[in-house]
Formats: sequence, structure tokens, C-alpha cells
Amino acid sequence: MRCALALAAALAGCTDELAIRPVIELPVGDEAANPFAAATPLDEITLTVARAGSDRELVSQTFARGEPITLAGAPFGEALVIHMTGFSQGGATSYGRTCAFEVDEAAVVPAPHLLFSRTVRFASLGVQPLARTGGHAVTLGGGAVILGGQVGAAPVLDVERFDPPTGQLVFVGRLSERLGAVEALLGTAPPRIAVLGGQVGASGASLVELIDPAQSVEVIEDVRMARLGITATSLTDGRVISIGGHAPGVGPVGTITEVSVNGPTVEIRGLQAQLSFPRTGHTATRLGDDVGASVLIAGGTSGVDGLGPPVPTAELFKPLTAELARPGSFAPRLLVPRAHHHAALLPDGSVLLIGGIDAAGNAVRTLELFSLETGFVAVGELPAAAAVVDGTVTVLPDGRLLLTGGRTTVGGPPTDYAAIARLDQLDGSIDIVTTDRLAVPRAGHQAALLCDGTVLISGGTDAPTAAERYNPPATGRR
Repeated sequence: MRCALALAAALAGCTDELAIRPVIELPVGDEAANPFAAATPLDEITLTVARAGSDRELVSQTFARGEPITLAGAPFGEALVIHMTGFSQGGATSYGRTCAFEVDEAAVVPAPHLLFSRTVRFASLGVQPLARTGGHAVTLGGGAVILGGQVGAAPVLDVERFDPPTGQLVFVGRLSERLGAVEALLGTAPPRIAVLGGQVGASGASLVELIDPAQSVEVIEDVRMARLGITATSLTDGRVISIGGHAPGVGPVGTITEVSVNGPTVEIRGLQAQLSFPRTGHTATRLGDDVGASVLIAGGTSGVDGLGPPVPTAELFKPLTAELARPGSFAPRLLVPRAHHHAALLPDGSVLLIGGIDAAGNAVRTLELFSLETGFVAVGELPAAAAVVDGTVTVLPDGRLLLTGGRTTVGGPPTDYAAIARLDQLDGSIDIVTTDRLAVPRAGHQAALLCDGTVLISGGTDAPTAAERYNPPATGRR
């Protein structure tokens, strides 16, 4: 559901008024998330215009229920955002904000979209992405590019992009036929999505495909990419590092491959560095945004076709020297070796390991936190209702983690479970608190943080299903 809201901006030294008309998106067929259909109606709404990332309000006005909404006095400028907050019984219950936009005297007046819904809920949308499981969603240009995955045994080739400033879902292009590819952002101005590896039939996929903002797909053949279970990690300088993996029917390798941009050319080269512990189904997490930030390589299995016991010892890749830390100086061991898990960087620079399976194929519920100072330490347990495989973990604007969907056991049914994980700064433990459930159970779905601070959830079902957006609290979403 959409409605137009006029913001009349009175300009200094000018008698004309500029009307910025954002389109207000409301949940579709979802009364629990719709602020105007909830059991407790809104008493008032506050509109604010500010610069993105700033707590300083440029102009703000509050409107009582039923009062016409016209906000005057907003300036021209770059990186402007509109905040909309709804209050019920004295408390803020609903929120939405636009992505950043620009208004100047020579430009066409924008009409940015704003999802207005109850906070800490999943709002059902009026867009329906393709059905796909095992695919991914990548944040690019503030929107979400949805790619990969399969329906049954058939790969999904179409790439879609959800654009929050317009609320539209558009076709981007088609990938080559393969399963099990991974992706990462390549380059910096602007970045493209590099899609690496995977499997075609009984062979590895010798492909690197590049998706750019101009809605085109470039294909590069390279036999070094013919592996499953690899990782793709974006470095701070725009390079992508691919680590480990295995070809179908054989055991994993310790290979590290670099993909970089040199002018108009994309270069792929194998590095001399080799893992001490070849692995597949592992994680590779960049430890922050500093220049040359190292990459933590954790977990994964050492057997043929991704089977066998998980690798207990972590390794550290150093981008500035293109080398691995020597085992004598860096060889921390996981408390519970695991594969097919998630790893998420927290605001303090530590890495949280979530879920996965152990050597016996059983669910791992022990949460482990890694830091360079302490190695791996136990910081709690996943609740029984939380997924250990095929779920998503998304970092929210305030640094907390959103856990959605997945399976509580390998091969189990999808779940509609969702929770927030937060690092307790006092005792170093991880608090996990359930939040609003997904509208439908999902596993192998896609999740991406959007430029307005919401999280898009798509796929993970056998049939096409409406996308959802999680609406976090306003904290951190300036």
C-alpha cells in the first residue's frame, strides 16, 4: 500500500515552495505491522528532516491524529533523509526513514520511498521475488541484489534488485547455470558483485561473473575457480580473496586466489600462500575496516565432498603481505569444531560463530566469540528454537545481529523463528532475545541490510512468496 505525503519546504529569500513528495509504503495485508491498522491507533506523527548520519534536526513538526501533514522549512541539500515516527499512548511504536537523497534548485524533485511500519516487526511487502533457496542477497548501492539459489535441482539464473528509494523489484540480468557459487563486492568506485565458483553437473564451475550497477553481467573463465565450498571476502582496498573449497568428488584444497581490478581489466591470480589446513564449508571474516585488516578463517571440513570432521584450528590471512600468519604465532582452536556455520563481526572487532554442524553431523549450539587477544571463548548457547543451518545473520545499524529462519537440524523443516543477538559489554556474553516471527517459515533464504536501515528478507520457500522487511528500532538509523 502506498500513499503520497507532501513536505512543503519554504525557501529562504524565495516566495516559492518546493514540495518533496515521499511515497509512504505500508505493510501489505499485514495488520500487525501496519501502524494504521493496529489495535492501538496512532495518536500523533512526527516528521523530521535531517542530514544522513546526523542527530541534528533541520526541521521537525508533530501532527495530531487526523491533522493534515505539511512540513515547511526544509532546506535544499545533499544526503537528506526524512524520518517519520508514530506515537501511541505516549510511546514511539512505529518508524520509517527514507534513504539519503539530494534536493537542489537544478534537480528534479525526488520522491523517495519510506517504509512506515511498527518497529521490531517484519512487514510483508507488495513485491514477490522469484522462489529460490540457497541464494544470496548482497547490499549494493543501498539496495539488495538477489542472486543464485535453486528451485528443486534447477538453478535460478535471474538476478533481481530491490531498490528501496523507489520500492521496485527489477530484473538485472542472468547468470550462467551453476549451483553453490559465492559472491563478494569487488572494487570501490563503484563496486561490482563478483560471483565465484560453484558446480555445473559433476564438475566445478570455472567462472567469475561480474554484476555491475548498470544492470549487466560480464563472464570470465578461470579454472582456478572450479570449486565448491569456497569463501569470498572483500578486502578494504576492493580486492576479493577466495579461500579453500573442493572440486566435486575430491577433498578440499588450501588454495588462496585473489581477484582484483586494474583499470578496465579484472585480474585473477593464485597466491603463494597455502592454508596449513585445507578446508571447505568454512568462514572467512575480515576483522574490521582498517587498511590491511586481516581475515579470520575458521571451521570447515577436511573430507571428500565437504564431509569428514571439522577443522579445529583457525588461520589468519594478512592482505598487506598476502601471507598467512605462521602456525607458531597464530593457531587458536575452536571450542567446538564446526562447519556450515555463520561468522559475524561485532562492533568491538570480535567475531561471533553461530550454529553449524559438528563431526557427527549434529547441530552446534555453543556460541563462540573470537578476538585476537583471547582466541575463542564460549559466550552462551543458541536457543532450541534457533536455526543452526540455512538461516541468515544480518548486522543491524546499531551493531546487533538479526537471526532469521533456517533449520534447527540438518534436513529439518524451515522455521519462522527470528531473534536479536547482542554482545553484553559488561560480562562479554551474548544475549539472544526473540523478536517478531517471519510471516512464513524460510530456510536457505536471503537477507540484506538496506539503505534505510531495514532488512529485506526474500526466498527460502518452494513457491514465490512476498518479500518481508524487518523494521529495527530507530537507534542507529540516523
